[in-house]
Amino acid sequence: MMLIDWRDLPTLSALRAFDATARHGGFAGAARSLNVTHAAIAQHVRGLEAHLGVSLAVRQGRKVVLTQAGKQLAHALGDGFDTISSGIARLKEAHANRALRVTTTPFLTERVIMPKLSEFWAAHPGAEISMSPTREYVDVVGEGFDLAVRALLPGQTVGLPGSGLNCETVNEATLIGITSPKLLADYGPEPANLPWLWHDVMDVKLEMMRRFGLPIEQLKRVPIGSANLLLEAVRQGLGVTIFNETIARDEIEAGGIVEMPLPQIVKVGYHALTPKGLEHPLVRPFVAWVRTLL
Repeated sequence: MMLIDWRDLPTLSALRAFDATARHGGFAGAARSLNVTHAAIAQHVRGLEAHLGVSLAVRQGRKVVLTQAGKQLAHALGDGFDTISSGIARLKEAHANRALRVTTTPFLTERVIMPKLSEFWAAHPGAEISMSPTREYVDVVGEGFDLAVRALLPGQTVGLPGSGLNCETVNEATLIGITSPKLLADYGPEPANLPWLWHDVMDVKLEMMRRFGLPIEQLKRVPIGSANLLLEAVRQGLGVTIFNETIARDEIEAGGIVEMPLPQIVKVGYHALTPKGLEHPLVRPFVAWVRTLL
């Protein structure tokens, strides 16, 4: 790609005016295509001739005819503007049709979003969504994501936007303790007497538990491996965990699990992180839909 000395080039307005004149065969057609006056087109073309030092177009009666130099310039501009127009059209089409790239936690992906994704598709037929579940706070801009959905405790700054990111609160949820009815009946409501589910991402969960005022060091631990197994482990009576009340509500109403009293009320905020600048057209509707799930 060659370097261009932009200071030596005529203005884009003058080049557009001449290109339109060549395409439409005169100043009048060019003026209509660019939505400017006939006089403005003529002024641009004469200014371009002065800049280049050559005659580009001459009047022959009511017509405007290109000179040999004008034909050469028209050919070069035609190729250039056609290439630019085609490149922009391809870029816009690719952006409009590409899948929305979303990153969030494995649990939100597998247990909250994916089971109800048909609802979003019903409202937005043909929409393509690419989910990338991860427990890490990824570089949204650097890795090309359109949206990240993350749960953060009040005051928690990990994952909040730095340069290049916007942050929007999607929803706020109350955290509650949940367990099986039998386990609560057998052990009672005292946290230190109950077995607590321990999994592979306990760092955030421990911070939640501290905010509840739970005696972490005294708690009995039941390892289950993955955090994705929490609800199933609770249903089977293996232990107790802290959970989003909204997501757990259906299970509680169905009688499969029960809420366990905790010393304090703790809330968690769900945030949408998006790159600054032009958004993917599906970002706004997808965020609005996720808000109904949380």
